[in-house]
Amino acid sequence: MNKNFSNFFLNNFFEYENCACVCQKETVYSSPGQPPHYNLKLYSVPEQTIRFSYTAQKGLNQSGNAGGIISENILGQLLALPSNDIDATIQFFEKYGFLFPINSDEYESVDGYALLEIVNRVKATVMLMSAIAGKRNYSKILTYTTYLLYTDPVELMLSSTSYSSAKNHPFTELIRNYNIMPDTSRSQEFFDHECISVYDSVIGNYKKLYIDEIAGMSMGDGINGLTGSRDCHFRNLFALYTTYNIDDDILRTTIDFYYNFQKNVGVIKNVEADGITFHAPPKKDNFSDELKDALLKIAKATISAEINANLHSISPQFDVGTFAPSWKLNSLLEALYFSVFYMKPGVELYKECENPNCKHQKYFLINATVTNKKYCCPACGNAAAQRRSRQRKLENK
Repeated sequence: MNKNFSNFFLNNFFEYENCACVCQKETVYSSPGQPPHYNLKLYSVPEQTIRFSYTAQKGLNQSGNAGGIISENILGQLLALPSNDIDATIQFFEKYGFLFPINSDEYESVDGYALLEIVNRVKATVMLMSAIAGKRNYSKILTYTTYLLYTDPVELMLSSTSYSSAKNHPFTELIRNYNIMPDTSRSQEFFDHECISVYDSVIGNYKKLYIDEIAGMSMGDGINGLTGSRDCHFRNLFALYTTYNIDDDILRTTIDFYYNFQKNVGVIKNVEADGITFHAPPKKDNFSDELKDALLKIAKATISAEINANLHSISPQFDVGTFAPSWKLNSLLEALYFSVFYMKPGVELYKECENPNCKHQKYFLINATVTNKKYCCPACGNAAAQRRSRQRKLENK
């Protein structure tokens, strides 16, 4: 065994081998005037093996048979994929293989929307970690956390495996289905004062809810003066807030946070990977430190649940060839999440290169304490400086 190959095993935290794949896009036009839907037809090419390894400070890389790095920062390349761009996503898989093991002797059919959502979940997890580790951006923390908790579960069925995000977060299922409203007929407090008291973990005290909002939410009319309170998700949230008894501290905080946030800041209308829309302009001044502390707690728990759910089938092994411990990974998706797992919270984060025309590493891994690094490489820094210089000359004409 040569020295480089030996050092390869000593310096890598884990390895994974994938197969190249062929991917064909099938465009489905379902209704006039509506955007098309995409199905992907894929098969693997076992003769073409793609090897990955994870190294400190460089992340997940494609490596050669002798241990040399062919392509760095695979996770950063995934982050740089344009949002919901199916063609760019296909190119990524044609370069590095598919997220999961697939057939080699016949096509596998994959729903394009589900695939993009899986990629978006990886992106949201990594960017949420970076939003927490660096200078905290609570708007981004809210967006990424809410995306992971609120969006519909993703299901993907293949011949040899299946993927589901349905069990990652219990709140996701509850916000869709829990609708048990308060039974005031058995409440002495309601009989005496026309209100009920609910312990709120965010404010650390009991909060009184009076007959007008209880009746409005129970009958589907919403809360007077709160735009969007007839939204089905908010109605279920009200039911969770008032009647769902649970000892799980994180789940309780999640319910109480989203109720307080939407009651005081704005009711959520829609959640996408790149932002939240509200039923009315949000009252940002009401996003209090109390709410931010609760959000931070939920965000950390969401990251933990998301990563753990995607690593549950990884198992440790002892490699007799290298006489060293190793890990058995089952998919490229696990390798991507495992590379997130090995990032040091509060120490490392992914940052977007500030050169808008970056062709190198649009997202690069840096130390969280390095606050002044704006570009992924000197070339991008020089390009940005030249662009500023040209702009100044145009302004001075």
